[in-house]
Amino acid sequence: MKTPQTRSTTIRGFFKQSIIASFVLTLLSALLHAQDYPQNTDPPERVARLSILQGNVSLQPAGVDQFSQAETNYPLTNGDRIYVDNSSFAELQSDALAIRMGLGADLSLTSMTDQVAQLGLAQGSVHIRSWDLQNGATIEIDTPNGTITIVRPGDVRIDSYPQDDTTVVTVNSGEAEATGPNLSQAINPGQALRLTGSNPIYVEYVELAPGDNLDRFDQDRDRRQMADRAAQQQYVNPNMIGYSDLQEYGEWSSQSDYGQVWYPRNVDAGWTPYHNGHWAWIAPWGWTWVEAEPWGFAPFHYGRWASFNGRWGWIPGPTIVRPVYSPALVAFVGGSNFSVSVGFGGGNGGGLAAWFPLGPRETYVPWYHASPGYVNRVNVTNIYSRNDTEIRNIYNNRTTNTYINKTTVNNTTINNITYVNRTAATTVVPQRAFAAGRPVASAAVHVDPKQLVQAQVMPHPMITPTHEIVAPAPARAVPVNLARPVLQTRVGLAQAVPGAQAHPVPVHTLTPQQQQAVKLQPLPGGQKPIQQPAPAPVQRQAIVERPTPNQPARAVPAQPAQPTAQSNPPRSQPVAPINQPKPEPPVQVAQPKPQPPPPVIQPKPQSVAPVNQSRPEPPAQATQPRPQPPPPVIQPKPEPPAQAAQPKPQPRPVDQPRPLINRSEPPPAQPTFVQQRQAIQKTDPGRPLGPQQVENLRSGRPAGPHEQPEPIPHPVAHPPQPKTESKQPPPK
Repeated sequence: MKTPQTRSTTIRGFFKQSIIASFVLTLLSALLHAQDYPQNTDPPERVARLSILQGNVSLQPAGVDQFSQAETNYPLTNGDRIYVDNSSFAELQSDALAIRMGLGADLSLTSMTDQVAQLGLAQGSVHIRSWDLQNGATIEIDTPNGTITIVRPGDVRIDSYPQDDTTVVTVNSGEAEATGPNLSQAINPGQALRLTGSNPIYVEYVELAPGDNLDRFDQDRDRRQMADRAAQQQYVNPNMIGYSDLQEYGEWSSQSDYGQVWYPRNVDAGWTPYHNGHWAWIAPWGWTWVEAEPWGFAPFHYGRWASFNGRWGWIPGPTIVRPVYSPALVAFVGGSNFSVSVGFGGGNGGGLAAWFPLGPRETYVPWYHASPGYVNRVNVTNIYSRNDTEIRNIYNNRTTNTYINKTTVNNTTINNITYVNRTAATTVVPQRAFAAGRPVASAAVHVDPKQLVQAQVMPHPMITPTHEIVAPAPARAVPVNLARPVLQTRVGLAQAVPGAQAHPVPVHTLTPQQQQAVKLQPLPGGQKPIQQPAPAPVQRQAIVERPTPNQPARAVPAQPAQPTAQSNPPRSQPVAPINQPKPEPPVQVAQPKPQPPPPVIQPKPQSVAPVNQSRPEPPAQATQPRPQPPPPVIQPKPEPPAQAAQPKPQPRPVDQPRPLINRSEPPPAQPTFVQQRQAIQKTDPGRPLGPQQVENLRSGRPAGPHEQPEPIPHPVAHPPQPKTESKQPPPK
């Protein structure tokens, strides 16, 4: 005879088995309709998040010409461009990577994939903070004066000055490499390298500059993230983007069925997930949720939501695997019954759009092109499970076939599931507000719950995004060069040579005329100075901004501050450049040159008393080395005619575009938003284009039909019947 405790355990086990069975059946249906498509056409599994905005920060999305005001939690991917004016700061987060921007930084995301983060810095200053470079990950920053590749994780600052056509790379920790046409130069911790020109590139080591406001912003963000990183690793995978905000804005509590659950603090009464924010359109995912709360990234692109005793909690996925980014973990609803009763119809007319958050172990079905392996990973990495071995196997795509059973799954499986959050957290807005990306909290409308129950689960809203969704608000600050920066490989020029370190080349030093042009003092003659003061530190400059309607043109000078305990102090001695030719022998006193040497630009060394004054040395032995001779004054030799004919770096006008020198081959450019929108409206309203459709547009052909069928069939709306007019005889 079963005891009450035994019956309770049996019921709980049966409940768990039912949930798992529903999850497996739903996943089976999704994979059945996904079919076997190549995984190299899957969307990236990571993005970059706009995590911190201070002041005027502008965004130019891919495929759009206009700048608009940037916003926190906006996901960035290939082709997006960020501008931060001189008095403002911003931070971009990705997994194991943070990019801190300031002083007129104009940064483009050339490529953001699972293994490559390729950035383009046209001007301004950035700190590249990386924590991990495992599994062949690459971080590349393309500048007008060379490519900077992060070799070992750490903190690297890059300053690009269009006024002088120079770039300065400072390695605070880690290791970097500067490459370009016929150039490869290592930069170790505590070193700063300046690059001038583009072909040829003149480089020299310079002294570290004093810390400034961007350095202090970088150090403050570093301290906060390091503390949060250590505190949160027991709850989430450290590669989850946005996890560092969870400690400050909520608390964790253990729940018997789902492990650790995170609860947000200070939310309004009646708050529900996916309600306080708006929809965006970001290719290749299409509909993407942007939450308004400062902590609202990780809980809306990973994991699942559930209500526990009236309080909403977020359940992350397993900590043992890298989580896969999702644009929004929701299910959309609609259908013929819903459209008849509340006016939900196709197009951008007066209909409605509705969605609700997915609950624990409920399957996410992408509405964009995705392979079965991707569907596996995006689900198992975001659903809690106690079986670590099964999670690892599914994530590594070794058990995909066990989830595909075409004989036991039908098209109605998804609509037969009872979603736990459907009646408690469905949000409804007019289609016009949805298509334009307007704030949901102010646009939401009330719908009878009985009507929502009759609505069917849809693959996505049958709504085409409007131009307002990608350019919602004018920017308050934009760069002088409004045209997008281009890479050298796209304009027919040479690119940086991968592996150039195997072929060392001499480091070019600047002539006195070039020194005056850049207003800096490099190391003289490519030699390591003896008994000479360190070169002057780099003076960081301001970037001129383009005037906006409400703001005239201005250049805010950077104000270097005294180094703090955390900032890097100036080096007492400069670092000798590597890959230099051997020093020339000193000039013999007894054999003067026909032409006098140029004036010495170095301070004179202290005089040293000669040895054996009572017996003068003969002239022939004046230059013979002694056991401990005084340091001779090394005069720079006159530049030979061959070197005088070499091209010299000339400062460019600030408003003249400078191609970026790239090392990695960039991905193909995406069609414009207008081109994509027109194709979406013709083929499948509301669904982003597939890889083949994008390639067709890129080649000047019509997009054609989507190559992948919808994982969930569209509900069929009954068209209105035409009115029958009775024929009456004409009046007499």
